[in-house]
Amino acid sequence: MGSVDLVLAVVAAAANLAVAAVLLARTGGGTAVPRIFGRPQPFPRLRAAMHGCLGLGMGVGWLVKDVFPPHSVGDVVLFNVIRILLVAGLVTALLAAFLHTRSSRDEAAR
Repeated sequence: MGSVDLVLAVVAAAANLAVAAVLLARTGGGTAVPRIFGRPQPFPRLRAAMHGCLGLGMGVGWLVKDVFPPHSVGDVVLFNVIRILLVAGLVTALLAAFLHTRSSRDEAAR
């Protein structure tokens, strides 16, 4: 793994996990909608799960991809775990997007 790949993997993991931590910290354990850069972030726990999955899938997966030899059992297991994390991140992103647009339409109708 080259130095650029290492830096990109660390940045991807750190940035996504930092956003997840900020979202969880700003909710305060309640139903408050936190603001990041002045914009409200609806469904903060769902978004935190998305960023956690993406950070672990992209960043950490990229870092440990060279630990196991190609086509070994460990490599296959790691590949499947990373695939599951990325699919979970995609599903939570789609859920947050669709739930947010639905709630906006309901508020506009009132």
